[in-house]
Amino acid sequence: MESHGIKFGLFAGIGTVLILLSAYFIDKKLMLSPGVVWSTLIFYLIGMYMAALEDRKSRNGFISFKEALRTSFVVWVIANAIYHVFLYFHFNYFDLDMLNIQKEYFLEMNEQAGLLNEDLSAQISDQLSYNIMQTITGFTMSLIGGFALSAAIARLIRKDDFANTP
Repeated sequence: MESHGIKFGLFAGIGTVLILLSAYFIDKKLMLSPGVVWSTLIFYLIGMYMAALEDRKSRNGFISFKEALRTSFVVWVIANAIYHVFLYFHFNYFDLDMLNIQKEYFLEMNEQAGLLNEDLSAQISDQLSYNIMQTITGFTMSLIGGFALSAAIARLIRKDDFANTP
């Protein structure tokens, strides 16, 4: 059922935003750290799993791979849309300095890794932005990984009733 996907997608998206905001209020650079960003994936995974499980329960304990895939992918789409919309508004309206902080953070990380030179530094300073096209592209590209995770969860959750299928 789509309602399970929507409900858990909203929970996952809001949980992700709350973690990012918590990190932001501790230290703005912390919000950008890969550890914090990747840790929000736990909300997605839990939401995807729980939505598919609830969908299976509402179907008397049986759910096909396709149905479980659809439900868990709805969670991904909704949660990730919330995430990207939040970042877009945060970078472009709420804290305009975040783009400069992101540039500094990116330069620091590349310098620590020994990858920084003057050409790369100039390119980064000129190219880092968070406009609407980058937001849409980032969201769209994330759907590939989200679909793969949804398929893995659907494989775990599916429980077909082969005895009653024609």
